[in-house]
Amino acid sequence: MSTKRKSYSVEYKRRIMEDSWGQNLHAFCKEKMLNMRLVRKWRAEYGKLIEQVEKGNAKKRKCGSGRQPLFSELEDLICEWVVDRRAKALVVNRAQIQEFALAMAPHFDVAHEDFKASPHWLNNFLQRNELSLRRSTTLFRLEDAQVIERALAFKSFIDNIKFSKYNLSNMIAMDETAVFMGQSSQTTIEQRGVSSVYIPSTAYESARVTCILAIRLDGTKITPLIISKGKKEKIERVSGILETEKAWATQAVIRKWVDLMLPLVMRGGQRGLLVWDAASTHRAKDMKSFLHERKIDQVMIPTGMTAYLQTLDIAINKPFKEYLRMEVNDYIENRMVRNQRGNFVKPKLQEIVTWVKKSWEKITELH
Repeated sequence: MSTKRKSYSVEYKRRIMEDSWGQNLHAFCKEKMLNMRLVRKWRAEYGKLIEQVEKGNAKKRKCGSGRQPLFSELEDLICEWVVDRRAKALVVNRAQIQEFALAMAPHFDVAHEDFKASPHWLNNFLQRNELSLRRSTTLFRLEDAQVIERALAFKSFIDNIKFSKYNLSNMIAMDETAVFMGQSSQTTIEQRGVSSVYIPSTAYESARVTCILAIRLDGTKITPLIISKGKKEKIERVSGILETEKAWATQAVIRKWVDLMLPLVMRGGQRGLLVWDAASTHRAKDMKSFLHERKIDQVMIPTGMTAYLQTLDIAINKPFKEYLRMEVNDYIENRMVRNQRGNFVKPKLQEIVTWVKKSWEKITELH
């Protein structure tokens, strides 16, 4: 009975070769369940394997193996077109690739009867060129070298600050985060193999308010400020609600928040310090002038470094949002009501305040 032949990628062969150096080949092949003659052949071709890896062919089984694309020059042009559009941050979807391919085909003497730019061709084209449909991300990614460079520059900046001129209670780390009114999670634990995973919609998944979280460097947690959209601007200090025309942290909102958090600094001879990210509202010239007038200095976390350097991002936000999600889910499961038409009723602002307060109270010095 013949055994089924196996194929191995160039990268796998290279890795096997490097692992086998200095070892008993017979024992090594027995451990890896490989044919010794095959491994000896790979050793003889080691130089060629390295060349293939350097050329970017690590996933190929053998140089030149497999069926070759019928329209390689056309595909090269399409690939360049995709790369060019993405370099300009332009969207590229499957339909656009098919449309562009059909438009360019006549320039390569490819008849319409021979090339339809079918979904099957498109799938193979994407696989050949290691392209895939990706979801937009908002996370700013840095290379490792850039992370190290920015971290060292930030440390050098921090080392030059004379923290003795600030009281711990006048140094505040703050961050803004969104609070969604509906089911915030679209993932759940379910049995494997279940074809349908249903999570009911409340129709308010995108409805949100903005919450300003902050802690003083003496360890005191500041009451969260919830920014909600309202017809008239008003602030309720007891409940921590600020109603504005827009439900996010504008410069006007941040100025009000600063006046609430550091009123003594404005009147006394001490100075204040704010530690926050490099959002546009924070680094605006008007905001810098506003803080300078009030003797408030600022430390801005460099762009792309909040996950490594910002206090709230590292230790506070994750447990806070986990507690908040539990409060939202508890409300949806036990207290959310429906109207006469059977639709869920949007939660009141005071309910959201309760979610935030309970979640914030659960954040302790353990985090």
